[in-house]
Amino acid sequence: MSVFKLDEEGDEEALYQDFHDSLTVSEPLAIPSDRARRRSSASNRNTPQHRLGTSFEIGIDDDFIEDEVEDDEPRLGKPRPSDFECIKVLGVGSYGKVLLVREKKTGKLFAQKQLKKASLIIQSKTVERTINEKTILESVKHPFIVKLYYAFQDDSKLYLILEYLQGGELFQHLQLEKFLGEAKASIYLAQMVLALEHLHKIGIVYRDLKPENCLLDEDGYLILTDFGLSKVGLNDEELCTSLIGTPEYMAPEILQDIPYDYSVDFWSLGCVMFDMLTGSPPFTGNNNKKIYDKIVANKLKIPFYLSQEAKDLLLRLLKKSPQKRLTDIEALKKHPFFRNVNWKDILERNFEPPIVPIVTDPQLAENFDSEFTGLPISPVGSHRAGLTINNPQKQQPFEDAFKGFSYTDKNFTDIYS
Repeated sequence: MSVFKLDEEGDEEALYQDFHDSLTVSEPLAIPSDRARRRSSASNRNTPQHRLGTSFEIGIDDDFIEDEVEDDEPRLGKPRPSDFECIKVLGVGSYGKVLLVREKKTGKLFAQKQLKKASLIIQSKTVERTINEKTILESVKHPFIVKLYYAFQDDSKLYLILEYLQGGELFQHLQLEKFLGEAKASIYLAQMVLALEHLHKIGIVYRDLKPENCLLDEDGYLILTDFGLSKVGLNDEELCTSLIGTPEYMAPEILQDIPYDYSVDFWSLGCVMFDMLTGSPPFTGNNNKKIYDKIVANKLKIPFYLSQEAKDLLLRLLKKSPQKRLTDIEALKKHPFFRNVNWKDILERNFEPPIVPIVTDPQLAENFDSEFTGLPISPVGSHRAGLTINNPQKQQPFEDAFKGFSYTDKNFTDIYS
């Protein structure tokens, strides 16, 4: 007998691969293929068939990362790029890079997100999202959301100095594990649920939940990062309309040009759950259009080896209609899939994480992708022309667009006083 009556309605009923009504089968018949890194995208609605491409970027400073950036005028009381020594590249995105850096005054390690102004300024929306990310990070304090310590800028770049999460991306660990058992997956999902609950309470739609944006700290606790695509200030009278996110994790309503709200984060949560339990997201393809078509039109195929609890939760989270989707946080917490989760202990980080990262030397960044950590730090004398804009008229739009970007965490104000 089934433990739960599966929610199968009309067009959205699940298709089971060689379905067995059993709770004992715990492993798949085939090992999932290697994972591919998936990039976030943003697009205007006027692109043909809502086609999403990679973000446009001006090709400056692409070959190397500057080890130290010289400041034209030292500024007392504020951190500067030259206050940090670059050690490793941790990640590369459309508008910049994330570096492992050491603060010279304290010796502490941080993740430094560098964003190129010349790339950002092309689209006003991109500038707005960058400011939003900084605003979110400086205002949100939660055990499962990354901490921001400083924000500052120079003539060519914006800098966010963030918590260095030594455990690396959940994506990297899933590459090694291939997939997770349900007990382990429930612990990671519980941390995501609590992070989303906090964001939604303060009016933030995350919009880019995926394994690449879930990092582990040195103890193995999950931390949500990268708020560059988040929507801040959502209220009951306002809905989102942007075509934005990572294709494999985007909700159908985003693709169908239907105004949406927090419900898209629950769809993404279902996709990440499916990914962790099976080795890939529920809808994949060799190009974005095929992925979008499947998300909108295809029925969900749930592997037979998952428990009835897992199947039921996936089906409720991956409803194509947001009105039918499970979006009530309290109801979600009470779902039988989380029957062994103590939510108080999760919030207080009073539990043993499923994966405890191996860190022999924090400066080696050994839990990050070697595709990035192997990139060179700029050799001496490699400063490239064109990074500094000396023409005041050309520099003015940068100054206007990013005015007030600086931030220092109140616990760190004495360092640069």
